[in-house]
Amino acid sequence: MTLTQAIFHQHTLFALFVYGLSIIIVLPLFVFIHDKLDNTFLQYCWDKIGMPLIRTLLIIGFILLIYPVNFGLDSAPSINELLSVNDKRSSFLINMIFLLTFFFPLVPLLGKWDELIIPLQGVLCSMIIFSWLCQGLNIQDYSLSPDFKVLALIIFISIATHWLAKHFSKYAGNYFDKLFHREGFKVLTFKAVVLIMQSPVIFIFGTYLGKQIL
Repeated sequence: MTLTQAIFHQHTLFALFVYGLSIIIVLPLFVFIHDKLDNTFLQYCWDKIGMPLIRTLLIIGFILLIYPVNFGLDSAPSINELLSVNDKRSSFLINMIFLLTFFFPLVPLLGKWDELIIPLQGVLCSMIIFSWLCQGLNIQDYSLSPDFKVLALIIFISIATHWLAKHFSKYAGNYFDKLFHREGFKVLTFKAVVLIMQSPVIFIFGTYLGKQIL
């Protein structure tokens, strides 16, 4: 399965619909809870822990939904089979992606590149699931490291889509602020749009990995 076929696969379109709907529902709910806390410390904790956890669950949920199409595969052991091998796999997956989200901003130099956080989440999640898939298929000879071409494409798309989402949310946010007579839609719109715009990175990296077992 080619990258284009994977992106426009009916399985992918359904996953994108669920993913987009989840973002539309969850992110406003996040803002509602944030406002209701009415406490600076609790709001800070909600921003620094709650939001990263929500993004983690959204990214993982999306990748689980599109599996195995994200690897360019028509068929493979089900995701339930992969997770049921060890009852700690689910918690391990969530913890690893969450820790990446939480600690990445603290990394010198790289931590300032917010546009890389979501792609890195998708890449790490794909790497973990692909390693489980290879174990399930008894494949020993595989690599999780992208070549230079794939890496360069991932970085380019990450930066470009982040820039597009930022400018789109600027105008959309101002529109919604005026429509609903309140502020904050710029940030909310950006967080929603960037999650969707950067999703192709998951397919680029996934199809690269999947070619190893075709």
